[in-house]
Amino acid sequence: MHWIIKITTGLAWLNTRLIRLTKYLTLSLVGVMTAIILTQVFFRYVLNNSLPWTEELARYLMVWMTFLALPVVSRENQHAALEIVLGALPVRLNAALQLIICVLIGLVLVYAFSHGLDFALKGQRMLSNTLPVAKFWSYMAMPIGFGLMILVYLELFLKSLATLIQPGKYAGHPVHAAWEKL
Repeated sequence: MHWIIKITTGLAWLNTRLIRLTKYLTLSLVGVMTAIILTQVFFRYVLNNSLPWTEELARYLMVWMTFLALPVVSRENQHAALEIVLGALPVRLNAALQLIICVLIGLVLVYAFSHGLDFALKGQRMLSNTLPVAKFWSYMAMPIGFGLMILVYLELFLKSLATLIQPGKYAGHPVHAAWEKL
Protein backbone atom coordinates (compact mmCIF):
# COMPACT_ATOMS: atom_id res chain seq x y z
CA MET A 1 0.00 0.00 0.00
CA HIS A 2 2.85 2.34 0.78
CA TRP A 3 4.16 2.21 -2.80
CA ILE A 4 0.75 3.19 -4.17
CA ILE A 5 0.75 6.28 -1.97
CA LYS A 6 4.31 7.25 -2.98
CA ILE A 7 3.67 6.79 -6.71
CA THR A 8 0.32 8.57 -6.56
CA THR A 9 1.72 11.47 -4.57
CA GLY A 10 4.52 11.95 -7.11
CA LEU A 11 2.11 11.62 -10.01
CA ALA A 12 -0.30 14.07 -8.35
CA TRP A 13 2.57 16.55 -7.94
CA LEU A 14 3.50 16.20 -11.63
CA ASN A 15 -0.10 16.37 -12.82
CA THR A 16 -0.80 19.46 -10.71
CA ARG A 17 2.01 21.33 -12.43
CA LEU A 18 1.15 20.03 -15.91
CA ILE A 19 -2.53 20.90 -15.48
CA ARG A 20 -1.66 24.39 -14.24
CA LEU A 21 0.54 24.93 -17.32
CA THR A 22 -2.16 23.48 -19.55
CA LYS A 23 -4.76 25.86 -18.10
CA TYR A 24 -2.57 28.87 -18.89
CA LEU A 25 -1.86 27.60 -22.39
CA THR A 26 -5.55 26.95 -23.02
CA LEU A 27 -6.57 30.41 -21.84
CA SER A 28 -3.82 31.97 -23.93
CA LEU A 29 -4.99 30.04 -26.99
CA VAL A 30 -8.53 31.30 -26.44
CA GLY A 31 -7.25 34.88 -26.34
CA VAL A 32 -5.08 34.50 -29.44
CA MET A 33 -7.87 32.72 -31.31
CA THR A 34 -10.32 35.49 -30.42
CA ALA A 35 -7.89 38.17 -31.58
CA ILE A 36 -7.31 36.35 -34.87
CA ILE A 37 -11.04 35.96 -35.51
CA LEU A 38 -11.69 39.64 -34.71
CA THR A 39 -8.84 40.59 -37.05
CA GLN A 40 -10.39 38.48 -39.79
CA VAL A 41 -13.80 40.07 -39.25
CA PHE A 42 -12.26 43.54 -39.40
CA PHE A 43 -10.33 42.80 -42.60
CA ARG A 44 -13.25 41.03 -44.27
CA TYR A 45 -16.09 43.40 -43.44
CA VAL A 46 -14.41 46.76 -42.84
CA LEU A 47 -11.50 46.69 -45.26
CA ASN A 48 -13.22 44.31 -47.68
CA ASN A 49 -10.00 42.30 -47.98
CA SER A 50 -10.03 38.86 -46.42
CA LEU A 51 -6.84 37.40 -44.93
CA PRO A 52 -6.46 33.78 -46.13
CA TRP A 53 -4.49 32.40 -43.18
CA THR A 54 -6.67 33.49 -40.26
CA GLU A 55 -9.35 30.84 -40.61
CA GLU A 56 -6.83 27.99 -40.71
CA LEU A 57 -4.81 29.33 -37.79
CA ALA A 58 -7.96 29.83 -35.69
CA ARG A 59 -9.02 26.26 -36.48
CA TYR A 60 -5.62 24.88 -35.42
CA LEU A 61 -5.74 26.90 -32.21
CA MET A 62 -9.21 25.56 -31.46
CA VAL A 63 -7.98 21.99 -31.93
CA TRP A 64 -5.08 22.62 -29.55
CA MET A 65 -7.36 24.34 -27.06
CA THR A 66 -9.75 21.38 -27.08
CA PHE A 67 -7.10 18.72 -26.58
CA LEU A 68 -5.32 20.71 -23.87
CA ALA A 69 -8.58 21.31 -21.99
CA LEU A 70 -9.49 17.60 -21.85
CA PRO A 71 -7.01 16.64 -19.10
CA VAL A 72 -7.91 19.75 -17.10
CA VAL A 73 -11.59 18.87 -17.15
CA SER A 74 -10.90 15.23 -16.32
CA ARG A 75 -8.59 15.89 -13.39
CA GLU A 76 -10.83 18.53 -11.86
CA ASN A 77 -13.86 16.29 -12.28
CA GLN A 78 -15.75 18.91 -14.29
CA HIS A 79 -17.06 16.57 -16.95
CA ALA A 80 -20.53 15.12 -17.06
CA ALA A 81 -20.74 12.38 -14.46
CA LEU A 82 -23.24 10.36 -12.50
CA GLU A 83 -22.38 11.98 -9.16
CA ILE A 84 -25.78 11.14 -7.67
CA VAL A 85 -25.30 7.43 -8.36
CA LEU A 86 -21.62 7.38 -7.34
CA GLY A 87 -22.28 9.33 -4.15
CA ALA A 88 -25.00 6.93 -3.05
CA LEU A 89 -22.78 3.85 -3.35
CA PRO A 90 -20.75 2.40 -0.49
CA VAL A 91 -17.11 3.51 -0.46
CA ARG A 92 -15.63 0.23 -1.73
CA LEU A 93 -18.22 -0.20 -4.46
CA ASN A 94 -17.69 3.39 -5.55
CA ALA A 95 -13.92 2.84 -5.66
CA ALA A 96 -14.36 -0.42 -7.62
CA LEU A 97 -16.60 1.34 -10.13
CA GLN A 98 -14.06 4.16 -10.41
CA LEU A 99 -11.34 1.57 -11.06
CA ILE A 100 -13.35 -0.02 -13.86
CA ILE A 101 -14.08 3.38 -15.40
CA CYS A 102 -10.40 4.40 -15.21
CA VAL A 103 -9.28 1.14 -16.84
CA LEU A 104 -11.80 1.45 -19.67
CA ILE A 105 -10.98 5.09 -20.29
CA GLY A 106 -7.27 4.32 -20.01
CA LEU A 107 -7.51 1.65 -22.70
CA VAL A 108 -9.29 4.05 -25.03
CA LEU A 109 -6.70 6.75 -24.31
CA VAL A 110 -3.75 4.46 -25.04
CA TYR A 111 -5.37 3.46 -28.33
CA ALA A 112 -6.14 7.11 -29.20
CA PHE A 113 -2.62 8.21 -28.21
CA SER A 114 -1.04 5.58 -30.44
CA HIS A 115 -3.18 6.40 -33.45
CA GLY A 116 -2.94 10.14 -32.84
CA LEU A 117 0.85 9.91 -32.80
CA ASP A 118 0.85 7.91 -36.05
CA PHE A 119 -1.47 10.47 -37.61
CA ALA A 120 0.74 13.37 -36.46
CA LEU A 121 3.87 11.72 -37.81
CA LYS A 122 2.21 11.33 -41.20
CA GLY A 123 1.50 15.06 -41.11
CA GLN A 124 5.23 15.82 -41.20
CA ARG A 125 5.15 15.47 -44.97
CA MET A 126 2.09 17.67 -45.49
CA LEU A 127 2.17 21.44 -45.52
CA SER A 128 -0.64 23.60 -44.28
CA ASN A 129 -2.79 25.16 -46.98
CA THR A 130 -2.18 28.79 -46.08
CA LEU A 131 0.47 28.72 -43.34
CA PRO A 132 4.17 27.90 -43.89
CA VAL A 133 4.17 25.01 -41.37
CA ALA A 134 3.73 21.26 -41.53
CA LYS A 135 0.37 19.86 -40.44
CA PHE A 136 2.37 17.84 -37.91
CA TRP A 137 2.20 20.80 -35.51
CA SER A 138 -1.58 20.87 -35.63
CA TYR A 139 -1.91 17.11 -35.41
CA MET A 140 0.38 16.85 -32.37
CA ALA A 141 -2.45 18.23 -30.24
CA MET A 142 -4.01 14.75 -30.21
CA PRO A 143 -1.13 12.71 -28.79
CA ILE A 144 -0.15 15.46 -26.35
CA GLY A 145 -3.71 15.82 -25.05
CA PHE A 146 -4.21 12.06 -24.86
CA GLY A 147 -0.80 11.62 -23.20
CA LEU A 148 -1.70 14.13 -20.50
CA MET A 149 -5.02 12.40 -20.01
CA ILE A 150 -3.24 9.05 -19.59
CA LEU A 151 -1.25 10.58 -16.73
CA VAL A 152 -4.43 11.97 -15.16
CA TYR A 153 -6.30 8.68 -15.38
CA LEU A 154 -3.31 6.75 -14.05
CA GLU A 155 -3.40 9.02 -11.00
CA LEU A 156 -7.16 8.56 -10.63
CA PHE A 157 -6.75 4.78 -11.00
CA LEU A 158 -4.17 4.65 -8.21
CA LYS A 159 -6.33 6.84 -5.98
CA SER A 160 -9.28 4.52 -6.52
CA LEU A 161 -7.10 1.48 -5.86
CA ALA A 162 -5.88 2.95 -2.56
CA THR A 163 -9.46 3.76 -1.57
CA LEU A 164 -10.56 0.22 -2.45
CA ILE A 165 -7.76 -1.29 -0.34
CA GLN A 166 -8.22 1.03 2.66
CA PRO A 167 -11.61 2.72 2.36
CA GLY A 168 -11.64 4.21 5.85
CA LYS A 169 -8.40 6.07 5.31
CA TYR A 170 -9.57 7.77 2.10
CA ALA A 171 -13.28 8.16 2.76
CA GLY A 172 -13.62 11.64 1.25
CA HIS A 173 -15.42 10.88 -2.00
CA PRO A 174 -15.37 11.43 -4.91
CA VAL A 175 -12.06 9.62 -4.94
CA HIS A 176 -10.27 12.59 -6.54
CA ALA A 177 -10.83 14.86 -3.53
CA ALA A 178 -9.36 12.43 -0.99
CA TRP A 179 -5.83 12.91 -2.27
CA GLU A 180 -5.79 16.67 -2.36
CA LYS A 181 -4.78 16.52 1.33
CA LEU A 182 -1.57 14.59 0.63
